[in-house]
Amino acid sequence: MQSSNPAISVIRKNAGVYNFGGTEAGATISGTTTKSIVLVALTLIIGYFAMNYTINSVYTTGQVPNGLMLGSVILGFIVALVTIFKPTAAPITAPIYAVLEGGALGSLSGIFEIKYPGIVSTAVMSTFVVVMTMLALWKFKIIVPTQRFRSIITGAIGGICVLYIANMIFSLFGANLIPQTGPISIIVSLVVCTVAAFSLVLDFENIQVSVDEGLPKYFEYYNAFSLLVTICWLYVEILKLLSKREN
Repeated sequence: MQSSNPAISVIRKNAGVYNFGGTEAGATISGTTTKSIVLVALTLIIGYFAMNYTINSVYTTGQVPNGLMLGSVILGFIVALVTIFKPTAAPITAPIYAVLEGGALGSLSGIFEIKYPGIVSTAVMSTFVVVMTMLALWKFKIIVPTQRFRSIITGAIGGICVLYIANMIFSLFGANLIPQTGPISIIVSLVVCTVAAFSLVLDFENIQVSVDEGLPKYFEYYNAFSLLVTICWLYVEILKLLSKREN
């Protein structure tokens, strides 16, 4: 089965450069699982402290520490690009990204927690349940990532990115393409959450493809990074959805 992961495609085209079928250890399921747990744990730990810092800052100074979120987002985006285009750097960049993502999400979570007490714990648990559910659906082949499935999800992700970018541009002029409240807003969030959830299936399949193809060991970190990106995206969308239900 062909993978939609661009880095895997690059490695496959240059298979002769690597030790496919040789004695050098390649990516494994257990190795990727361990690294995924480490990255998620890093994000959660840093996120916890960042959230508390944000909440304390708001209560003591009356101001949101925008520097923490903005700095983490910008640096995280740069590190993510480096990881995507240079998978060999993943063992170094993936943990750095996890720390920066924790700072960004923790700060964002703090803002939501102040306005909607208890929403963060609900969002975290909901994200965990969705991840485990999608893993089970993929593992027992209830959901099979066919090429058509990949095309639909990839196209949906691209459409969502375009919509979000356009909405951000319009917001600079005081307009919003996406309603912030109301039934339509909730429906949009539900659709995005669904796409994010199905994206997890692609991540799980990419991990399996990496092992089956005998890709290099650093792909354990690369795929763990890819999975973390999807999980964080899902968490943010669930957080937004829950907040809309509160309004």
